[in-house]
Amino acid sequence: MNFRSKHQGVSTLPPTARDKELGGRPSVEVRTMRIKPDGKVEELTCHPLEYYGSCPDVGDTIVSNYSETPIFYSVQRRYFVMESVAYAGWALIVREVDPSGPPQELWNEWQAATKFWEEVEEQEEQEEQQAKTERLNAPLGREPGRSPTNSSHTKDNRPKKRKLQSRASDGRKPKSDG
Repeated sequence: MNFRSKHQGVSTLPPTARDKELGGRPSVEVRTMRIKPDGKVEELTCHPLEYYGSCPDVGDTIVSNYSETPIFYSVQRRYFVMESVAYAGWALIVREVDPSGPPQELWNEWQAATKFWEEVEEQEEQEEQQAKTERLNAPLGREPGRSPTNSSHTKDNRPKKRKLQSRASDGRKPKSDG
């Protein structure tokens, strides 16, 4: 991408650095819009370009799942809008697509794969936690998978101390007064 110099009013920083420079608003946005039956344009979403990875093209389908049932939109047209020297973006004109057939099958498969990978991740986390517990217990001489018993915590295995008696300065036991 070719940016004009700061002397001409546009930053030479890459987009992610410019976002911070501009106070948090993304310098390039992608807005999805639909044309209502009365001809008016209605904005559906607005995301930074990074949200999509690249701007969706004409013919692409966007699946929105902001509610329980996914909604499928086909990109019909796209416009690049130069709002100012600091802000620009893509306006995508979309239309809702009938979800029956391949779109719904795609959604079902996506959800099944997501569930599978979440379960794999959960299993791996459990195994990692178990391995950490076993590594912690190993130096303590505990068997893997066994919790310490109360007796092992309270039993003192150190040798008992003897009570020392005082001795006379010459090393003999002192005489008792008895």
